[in-house]
Amino acid sequence: MLKIQSTKHPFIQKVLLFLPFLFIRSLSADAFQLQLPQSPFPAHAESISSQTNINQPRTTQWKVGMSKLSSSTSSSDNAILSWDDLKEKNASQSVGSALNNEAEKRKGGKGSAHVQSKLRLFNSEVTPKITLYRDHAGWCPYCQKTMLLIEEKGIPINIELVPMRSYGDKPTEFTRIVPSGLLPAISVEMENGRKQAITESQVIMELLDKWHPATEGYK
Repeated sequence: MLKIQSTKHPFIQKVLLFLPFLFIRSLSADAFQLQLPQSPFPAHAESISSQTNINQPRTTQWKVGMSKLSSSTSSSDNAILSWDDLKEKNASQSVGSALNNEAEKRKGGKGSAHVQSKLRLFNSEVTPKITLYRDHAGWCPYCQKTMLLIEEKGIPINIELVPMRSYGDKPTEFTRIVPSGLLPAISVEMENGRKQAITESQVIMELLDKWHPATEGYK
């Protein structure tokens, strides 16, 4: 039994006696009338609500409403652009056209510096005999400082992008050349046709600077 503390005020006594009935009333089913969620497509919301039988269970009303919404918007799915359409549309814009032009220049070893560059020729027309192995994400500081030297001096070089260990296993083609898997690394084609691998960024930078002196036109 709910015990109500006595009070001398008759009005407060009546209110306290009526509170349990209000609480029970609030738990009744009539107090929990579920509403259909507002449609994300206002143009269809009214038609969906009008076609839904209000005498159906609320869960059924929701399923029916979503089914009608899905069928009403299915015709718009045909308007979704393909990847090729998106690329064509992007190329028609000034920014997209400029980015595409830069990507084409990078394929030939020209253009601005970019983390995805696979070849840097600068003013040279000779195929480079040095290949740099660097991280493909562009956040290895040792690879970055090596690339800064290459860009500053304008050293022609091939570039191979290798994932760091945090991105998974390194490719077998790379570990055959550099068993330790260290980045950066360079592979130098010798006069006898053999290739020599060199690791450690400081050593690489010193050798690149020595092999490309200012007397030969490098910075």
